[in-house]
Amino acid sequence: MRTMFKTWLLLVTLGLASQARAQGPVIAGVAPVIEQGVGYTYMKSAVPSQGNLVMAGILVSGSADLNAHFGAKLELGYSRSFDAFQTGRKADILTYMAGPVFYPVRRPNFSIHVQLLAGGARETGVNFENDGTLVRGYVHHFAWAGGVGFQFRISPALSLRPEVEYLRTSFFDSNLAIKGQP
Repeated sequence: MRTMFKTWLLLVTLGLASQARAQGPVIAGVAPVIEQGVGYTYMKSAVPSQGNLVMAGILVSGSADLNAHFGAKLELGYSRSFDAFQTGRKADILTYMAGPVFYPVRRPNFSIHVQLLAGGARETGVNFENDGTLVRGYVHHFAWAGGVGFQFRISPALSLRPEVEYLRTSFFDSNLAIKGQP
């Protein structure tokens, strides 16, 4: 009887051991992937009635990927031209925007993203009235940007992320009216 009880106890213990899973893997918490970056920006701006103005500057961004295909991005940029239209005056633009990011292709070391950002822009600069008088001023107005880019991960802490964006802002024209500009 005693041998039978020990055998039964051993079988019950072995049967329950598979359900205990004392050494099973611990599942980590699930959270969005947060990334930030600093980069160089090159901007070619079309000023109404004057033509193109080239500006260079810095871009700071932060993004949170909610899942494998969607995320959100916050972007702050500053670009400047030191001699706008050979007048000796500066022109600059400060943009602050946020919006969704979509990842159609996502691999461990490579991803492609599409983004649509909206926010504001403060643009300062020069323009000329119809009679040739130099006018300086600034416009603080709504702005939006749409873009596409890719990310190539070099290491877990470093990635290259080139992007091309279409930025839509506003500035004043030769009649001193605020007009949208690409």
